[in-house]
Amino acid sequence: MYRAARPASDSELLRTNPRLAFADGTFTYLVEDRLSGSTLSVAGATAAKDSGKDASSENIAWEFGEGEVGQTWLLEKDRIYTEGRVSYYTALHALDITTGHSQDVPSTQELALGNRLDTTTARACFGCHTTMSTIAAVFNPMEAMPGVTCQACHGPGAAHVREMSGETSETGAMSKASGIFNPASLPPPASVDFCGACHRIWVDVAMSMPSNLEAMEVRFQPYRLEESRCWGKSGDARITCIACHDPHRPLARNAASYDRNCLGCHSAGARNTRAKIPPASCRSVSTSHCVTCHMQKVEVSTAHATFTDHDIRIVQSGKALSE
Repeated sequence: MYRAARPASDSELLRTNPRLAFADGTFTYLVEDRLSGSTLSVAGATAAKDSGKDASSENIAWEFGEGEVGQTWLLEKDRIYTEGRVSYYTALHALDITTGHSQDVPSTQELALGNRLDTTTARACFGCHTTMSTIAAVFNPMEAMPGVTCQACHGPGAAHVREMSGETSETGAMSKASGIFNPASLPPPASVDFCGACHRIWVDVAMSMPSNLEAMEVRFQPYRLEESRCWGKSGDARITCIACHDPHRPLARNAASYDRNCLGCHSAGARNTRAKIPPASCRSVSTSHCVTCHMQKVEVSTAHATFTDHDIRIVQSGKALSE
């Protein structure tokens, strides 16, 4: 998470790929890294390929994304941000249309640059990809800390540091306040909502997303988790994001590493935290690599990657997603 964003000036991708080109319909795109800064330019089909004439161009201010799937650029002009219409995809080692953008060819060259972000949307983007971009309700991305750092989840940490280091107040008394917020103390629904503030929950998808997301739904893990029968009021209180993922460690990618989490509920000796729910027992002949059957991988073609579907279920043959 701490790699979720970086200023364009610190981009390894742009340094190692100083010139990236892409064509879409009548438009040609060019991403260039120069001494004066990085730019994204788009030109109509009649523009000279390399002259830059008749091209719309904006400076790349930020690069969003760790890079495993890809990286998207935020353009900036007069403190107004635009999400670039083209992104870099690791699987392709090349540019393609940014996930979530329309695949239809834009009607104008300006629209071809990308989606102009209003202040509310820009604030939300920076709020999830950086730290302290908004302080005391004032949005100031120029002062943002790149990536999701400790304070993004735990809140301002100065008081906590003082207490842990044994510093005293002006009166000589040790502070009694911990000075820090611990998300692990949240009840299960609030815990999923906390992670979903960036990774998206049901209300985000229902209110802000197109109705025909199809496979793209799997990119929003808390939302898909909330679709599981074993989550929520009718399910098990232990089903939360942090039940399986430690936010302080790199994401585990070996399917077997999650077996202990699954068997913590799905075994004869498992203790359930809710009296009304009997201990779960796995009916499968196997007790290993559980997620390979119950949390299938789904390909999202526009992202050129596969994602784990967090709707935990018995996957029905022939159905990519649950209905």
